[in-house]
Amino acid sequence: MRVVLDSNIAIAAMNQVAAVIERLAKMPADDVGIPMVAIAELAYGARRSRRVDANLGRLAALRSEFAAMPVNDAVADRYGAVRADLQTRGVAKSDFDLLIACTALETEAVLVTAASRARPAPTAGPGTRRAARGRLP
Repeated sequence: MRVVLDSNIAIAAMNQVAAVIERLAKMPADDVGIPMVAIAELAYGARRSRRVDANLGRLAALRSEFAAMPVNDAVADRYGAVRADLQTRGVAKSDFDLLIACTALETEAVLVTAASRARPAPTAGPGTRRAARGRLP
């Protein structure tokens, strides 16, 4: 995996935002993954929307195109280390945001996000800087 999509970029893809669609089209689908935590966020959002069936259908289409990335032992261990590091420095991040970032860290991929709050903060292991906020190649 070269690129991990954050929830907000996945939403942009589901909404057919031209810039996101154009860049994703230039990449092999095997190079793009979506963390299972982001998929859970998207499923929640779809079920809370006014167009539940349409949005679940768009989520299914996105899931069929890109690999789902599980929370495995390595991601869980990295999450624990990063969260502890951030807490000692007084930095608060949501659990889901951290799990998504740790998924990127553990696969040494670039986390692509539109979140302005994303920063290459933690120093908890190899590959940490590669998961900094990125742009689609």
